[in-house]
Amino acid sequence: MASYFDELNIRTTRQQPQGYNIDTSDFMNTSTSARSTVPEEDHFMQVIRQVVHTFLLGGFRQQNSGDYVQEEFLDNLISQLLEESQASAKGPPPASDRFIKALPNIPPTAIASEEQCIICKDDLHTSTCITKMPCGHLYDKECLVPWLKLHNTCPMCRLSVESEEQVRQEEEEAQRDWMYA
Repeated sequence: MASYFDELNIRTTRQQPQGYNIDTSDFMNTSTSARSTVPEEDHFMQVIRQVVHTFLLGGFRQQNSGDYVQEEFLDNLISQLLEESQASAKGPPPASDRFIKALPNIPPTAIASEEQCIICKDDLHTSTCITKMPCGHLYDKECLVPWLKLHNTCPMCRLSVESEEQVRQEEEEAQRDWMYA
């Protein structure tokens, strides 16, 4: 199949760039004595070397004294963003110990042979200890308990279960009711 230019008998003055692989020694070489034979590569390598000097070799610290203000601003901005991301990354609280201890044990013979644990992807009919969440999802107990010690949700559907905070509030209410009843 001929190209558009061939079909219309148009000669192109621009040559097609040849593909090349950059050698890592050329990439990291900071001397200017080894020049490239391809003009585009020469300019490209100069830009890459400048970027390497600026960021990896600490070239930004040797610039004008006005850059100190910019560097301080960027440090403050990064610190603020990290603090905000850590503050909002709390997630759901852990499930209560009472809920974890009350998880039902399901015998392997009571489930279908194709059922898999959603966490570890092992076949549940080969597992020795299977448990069921209130939403109906089945898991290896060895997989689910560590999850519940970090989150009070089902790993599959995110149904919330009892958390330690809820247990504490219930106990406080029961204590208040006892005192004022």
